[in-house]
Amino acid sequence: PGLLALELLPEGAPRQLTLPVESAAALAEVIAEDLARLLPGVAELGLAIAAALYDSAQVLRPGWPLFAALARLHARAPGASDGPTISCFGAAAGRMADAVLEPEAGLIGSPLLLLPWTLIGSADQASAVGAEMEARFTETGLAAARTALFLNEAFSIHIEQARFLTHLDLCALASMQYQHADLAGLWALVECALLSPQADESCSSPAGDIYRWQGGVLGRQSGPASAESLAAAEERRRYRAILAAHGLPLRESP
Repeated sequence: PGLLALELLPEGAPRQLTLPVESAAALAEVIAEDLARLLPGVAELGLAIAAALYDSAQVLRPGWPLFAALARLHARAPGASDGPTISCFGAAAGRMADAVLEPEAGLIGSPLLLLPWTLIGSADQASAVGAEMEARFTETGLAAARTALFLNEAFSIHIEQARFLTHLDLCALASMQYQHADLAGLWALVECALLSPQADESCSSPAGDIYRWQGGVLGRQSGPASAESLAAAEERRRYRAILAAHGLPLRESP
């Protein structure tokens, strides 16, 4: 799984979050050119692209639903069974081909927006190219000027920088952001759900509540030091909203 990360200028908020199917082929062309430049041998793999922009929270959800939806749609696309093909899925009559791919406009607000794509191939091919992505994107992952220009015009945005990332790069970026916001414990829960869903993870909030990911379920239990105060209630609302944005409903216990 990969992403084209778009850092927007302050005046660069998008007027639309999806591209019509008529523009999808042009988007596929510029992204495929960039990937061919960055990843030798990528032409041997299929490529599925979402012609839409998302907040990082919608990408960082258990089971990676955006990438799973792209893989499903690509498998049903004409010619997919005949060899490596490129599929780019835009909106028809304002709707994406799969409801999972609908961008959640209520999450948009960060200057970082993401355009997801995924490579389709055998496990061996995926492993080899995945290693190349991790090695190359850090140093040489900038998108071409042509790609940034196309995206500026297509989405009516103003890009400061466009860079290719892996899904693990995005996790690392999110980790830093959550640490900066004093939410490192909360990120540990999200990361566990993303990367090690069978594992257990827990954290204590400043208000004393215990949040625990266990058995694929996220729960909250009021800790002994938890105070029934306005501050504690506000913290719970904030935590609940963040977790919901990551597709993690919370089971709460007294």
